[in-house]
Parts: sequence; C-alpha cells; structure tokens
Amino acid sequence: MTRDNSSSTQRGSVLIVSLIMLLLISLIGVGSMQSTLLQERMAANLHDRNIAFQASERALRTGELWLAPNALSALTNDRLANPEVWDGTGAGAVTVVSGDGQLSADPAYHVGWVAVFCPGLQAGAACFDRFAVTSHGQGGTATSVSILQSTFMPEPL
Repeated sequence: MTRDNSSSTQRGSVLIVSLIMLLLISLIGVGSMQSTLLQERMAANLHDRNIAFQASERALRTGELWLAPNALSALTNDRLANPEVWDGTGAGAVTVVSGDGQLSADPAYHVGWVAVFCPGLQAGAACFDRFAVTSHGQGGTATSVSILQSTFMPEPL
C-alpha cells in the first residue's frame, strides 16, 4: 500500500491559509475600532463646542438685555482691546450664573462703549450710543471656548 503525499501537504496549507485569513479579519476589526473611536471623539468635541457656543450666546443676550435700560451706566466702560483672546474676567466682566452642570465655568459678558452714531444729517435728529457686547462661554472642558461680540445701540435717552 502506497501513501499519497499530496494529501499530507494539503492539510498543512489549510492551516496556513486559515491563519492568514484570521490575521486579515483581525486587522479589519482593529481598523474599524480605531475609526469608530475617532468618530466618537469628533462627535464629543462637536457637542462640547456647541455647549460653549450656547453658553456664550446666553451671556451675550443677557448683556444686551441689561444694556437696554442701563445705557447711561455703561457709558464709562471701555470696550475690550483684544476681545478674541478675552478670558471672561477683568474689569467690567459680569458673570452669568447658569446653574448648568455641563459647563466647566459660568459664562460672562462685558459691555463697552464704542462711539456715537447719528444717522440723520438734519438738526435735532436722534443720535445713538453704540456699545460692543462681548461674551465668553466654556463648554464641558476649559479647552472649548466660544467668544461672541455684537454691536448694540439702545434707544436714545
């Protein structure tokens, strides 16, 4: 009785092919997991940025609502020299207590006088004081910051 050598070599090749297939499936799985983790981080950062923007928007609207009846008391406030790097503190900063546990810090606003604006050239036309209302809000972490600024002109007194 003679033994067939071709069947014994095929059994060893099945093992090698199956190990290579297992390695390829593992690589695909690891790649998918890394992609999913990256997407999860991006979604969390976007959520954090949105929270910071909403906090800053709330402080901006609060500052404008305060300014409408209090324009005379805000005439002595200087506007911020560099609002894009304002950290929400300093002279003239007002903290808005939010009570929101998602925020890493309460938002703040600053009101500063800009200039007088007279739209009509006729005598006796009303002139408006223009103010810059700047707000600073943080999201769930201190690294997500949103700074907004609006120009506000309350009714002349």
